[in-house]
Amino acid sequence: MTPGYRAPDAEERARRVQIILMDVDGVLTDGSILLIPDGNDGVQEVKMFDVQDGVGITFAHRAGLRTGVITGRTSPSVVARAKELGMEVVRQGTHDKWKTYSEVRIALSLGDSQIAYIGDDLQDLPILRRVCLSVAVANACEEVKQDCHIVTERAGGRGAVREAIDFILRAQGKWDQIVSRYRT
Repeated sequence: MTPGYRAPDAEERARRVQIILMDVDGVLTDGSILLIPDGNDGVQEVKMFDVQDGVGITFAHRAGLRTGVITGRTSPSVVARAKELGMEVVRQGTHDKWKTYSEVRIALSLGDSQIAYIGDDLQDLPILRRVCLSVAVANACEEVKQDCHIVTERAGGRGAVREAIDFILRAQGKWDQIVSRYRT
């Protein structure tokens, strides 16, 4: 699928979304991982996040949507960013994303039909194939793009999350509510 792809029923699916879950590396970031020596024979991991994605997550919360991350790596940067943005779900260090997703879904008392997921790589496929609205970022691997309802025009770590959230908010009729705050 090419960037900008939208399944014919993507808007209908987006209307049902109550929570937006996403991967981190390659989705909230561009996939780069910077390891900086800490001076004690160790390293500190640094990730860069896109400001527009953060604004989009804030918009989602203002519109009553919930957000969260499910990621295979563990990083204090993810905890800090998720806390800063008020993300409800932060699951790190999971090597079985499907199992973690299932636990999160049950804990939140939500069905697959109420969940959107944004991913980029093969380990995201079990979730993407199950959720109501599956989103692949533009730089996702081809197998992921083929199984998703939406393929963003923007790459991960470059506004793809914001693009997906804007789409959901527009489909739910909440976009004007967000924009009106800034047109005073």
